[in-house]
Amino acid sequence: MKVKIPKSQIICFVFITIICIIAVFEAVYYVLNPNMLEESDNEPENTINNGMLAKNFDDIFENNFLDTLNSGNIERIDNTQSYIYTSYEKKEEISGQYNLDVNIPTININSEEIKLYNQEIQTIFEDKAESIINGGSNNSIYSVDYQAYLNDNILSIVIRSTLKEGDNPQRVIVQTYCYNTKEMRKVEFDEILQLHNLDRNYVGETIKKQIQGKQEEARALQQLGYSVYSRDLRSDTYEVENVNNFFIDADNHIYVIYAYGNTSYTDVTDIVVF
Repeated sequence: MKVKIPKSQIICFVFITIICIIAVFEAVYYVLNPNMLEESDNEPENTINNGMLAKNFDDIFENNFLDTLNSGNIERIDNTQSYIYTSYEKKEEISGQYNLDVNIPTININSEEIKLYNQEIQTIFEDKAESIINGGSNNSIYSVDYQAYLNDNILSIVIRSTLKEGDNPQRVIVQTYCYNTKEMRKVEFDEILQLHNLDRNYVGETIKKQIQGKQEEARALQQLGYSVYSRDLRSDTYEVENVNNFFIDADNHIYVIYAYGNTSYTDVTDIVVF
């Protein structure tokens, strides 16, 4: 006598069988690719940590140079100074005129390209301080700070200034430099990605995703009546090949900087950390 199995039990059996097969395939996949499981486990933690680094960006500026290699074989311009040192320092306040707290670095490496960097630093930051002191603008609040690192022959320096002139909106400028002290040349962003084994597509997608999130936050504030800085998500500024404002910290984290105040009067800065 044949026993008729209910249709519901057959469906349940098939469903359980499919789940078991999928579980087996996943187990085999992760056995053959253990790194995938490790990356999957670490990704949320890395995302959180990198997000905290971006939020704490203001805390890195201590106006000094961290040399993790203690390198002593790079030819300097001035042998009495470190490879990065504060060459222009002013802390001065005159009521109704200006309030300065300025620490501007010089890169002390004997290279024609470095000399151009130093000229640019002087033009962007030091000349502005001198202009304020000489009456170029009243009611000005101006600060400049920097931080520099040397990791695996890669010199990184990041300089940030905050400027408030009269009734103009506050402006934040961030300028970075990356230089290979062994090969004596500028370092491109693609080289940094290769050195850190970062997939180019992943980096590009992460940048666009985070910038999109910032723009969504801005839209929400705009709907509440606030005046906000609007990012153009269609701009090729956010393409990987156009990343030119970046640096590496002492722990080998890569900071990508979008300082909109470099070209307009705003203090909005987006930071993506890898």
